[in-house]
Amino acid sequence: MLLSAAAPAPAAAPDLVTLRPCFGAASRDPLTRCTDPALRLTIFPAPADALLEPNAPCVPGGRTSLLYPCTFGVRRAATSHATGTLALVGDSHASHWRAAVDVIAARKGLPAVSITRSRCPFINATVIMPREDRISCRRWSREVMAYLTSHREISTLFVSARSSARFVTARGRDNLETQVAGYISLWRSLPATIENVVVIRDTPRGSSASTLCVQRAFAAKRAVGRRCSRPRAQALHTDPAVVAARRLRSPRVHAIDLSNFFCDARRCFPVVGGAFVYKDGDHISAVFGRTLGPYLLRAYDAILRATQSRSAPTGPLDGLLPDERAAAGCLIAERQVAAQAGGWQNIGAEHLRRANLCRTMLALRALQLNALGLSGERNRRSRYALILAALDT
Repeated sequence: MLLSAAAPAPAAAPDLVTLRPCFGAASRDPLTRCTDPALRLTIFPAPADALLEPNAPCVPGGRTSLLYPCTFGVRRAATSHATGTLALVGDSHASHWRAAVDVIAARKGLPAVSITRSRCPFINATVIMPREDRISCRRWSREVMAYLTSHREISTLFVSARSSARFVTARGRDNLETQVAGYISLWRSLPATIENVVVIRDTPRGSSASTLCVQRAFAAKRAVGRRCSRPRAQALHTDPAVVAARRLRSPRVHAIDLSNFFCDARRCFPVVGGAFVYKDGDHISAVFGRTLGPYLLRAYDAILRATQSRSAPTGPLDGLLPDERAAAGCLIAERQVAAQAGGWQNIGAEHLRRANLCRTMLALRALQLNALGLSGERNRRSRYALILAALDT
């Protein structure tokens, strides 16, 4: 089915299209194969309409000097059971995630606030831009920090930013390291009321050639398939915020990577499951963003489970020594990441390397315990059993 701008479908048709089980990101769910032949020719929103499509709805309120916060999610008055407020913060590459974060807010019954400013990432570093804009971005970041400090109900921060931005580099640091240091510095200065910082990896970039290809396919009523895709290596840049999150290893800073809903191992696609991915070359459409919501929620729930297990007073790994517990937790966490992505082949090689290092440490410790005899001091028999369970999980 091809939706045409020249001959628009009835008003209900777009809703029916977007509600098809395999529409959008669902077609690339690594845990459930989902195909719908009826979506083969679908491109929604139509290329001509995508650029005009607004971001997900948000109600303005509480403006300060440079902040234009707006609210989405569930209204606070209707959520007496809510335990916190979500905040989405960053540049325009954060705001285009609002449709997906809104799914989390709705499912969790939570209010949410969006605090974004075009070209201004939330970071302790200076973007290369005209002087007045640089000053405004620095002021904006300070006002965001003040807002978060004064709004103690905000407990979770979702952040994202344009990964290809260029910054004024610090002495002895390149562009990547300047950003990594800037993110780590900012996250360390966040108020204690922020329990979790969730870094959403920046999206692959589209291109004018890819968009033109989609427009031609749309006009000719041809399936897009792989014909308009881009090489993954060209579309997907290293994200300094994700690098910073992994390097910091803070229990409250986490990274979510949904790139495999845009790309396979080699190519990134402008149309996924009938959904037109981009509203322009640099930003995803709200339609596709909303289809990503359930998978952002899945990853966020995994973060919450891991956080809760770390904060629990007792647990299955508590009988291990600290280094054994860290290695077992590392191995289990990396396996969860791989399972969520549909296998090790779908995630970065660093996850497999880290898992293998942790597994090797545990296997060596098991050999040592067995050689010493599984009785006597330091509860060797119990530790040996727990290590074997972690190795076999």
